[in-house]
Amino acid sequence: MFRIAAIDQAVLRRECDRALALVRAAVPQAEVREVGSTAIPGVLGKQDIDLLVRVPEHQFEATRASLDAAFSRNPNQISNARYQGYAVLSELDVAIQLTINGCEYDSFVQFLDALRAEPELIERYNALKRSWDGRPMSEYRAAKAAFIDEVLHAR
Repeated sequence: MFRIAAIDQAVLRRECDRALALVRAAVPQAEVREVGSTAIPGVLGKQDIDLLVRVPEHQFEATRASLDAAFSRNPNQISNARYQGYAVLSELDVAIQLTINGCEYDSFVQFLDALRAEPELIERYNALKRSWDGRPMSEYRAAKAAFIDEVLHAR
């Protein structure tokens, strides 16, 4: 079930900073950044934290091995030669997405850049989230993916 949530922003920031530090310590050679609804002020969400680890293709397997040593793989996310999802031990829902720069899964930064550049997209995105609040997560994710695809293909 997808639920829009409110959480103390100081708690959210502290946990995001803690998780970022853990990931950066595990993979200091990689680009690590916060992505998802908490990365942009004004975007509604379930107040989970999503972190992105991006690496060149030749570093993917070594980076995955480093992340495997530090975090648990998320069995509900994709696991293949170009993408791997992880979970961070936390009181909040904290996830890591490892991907190869420029591959088909590497759309997080471009989508956030589009939201930052066009504030009306934030309103449309929030409207989508409000319309799915309380409804099945799998269906929300499909609607969200279609929205992201539309935004990225319009650029």
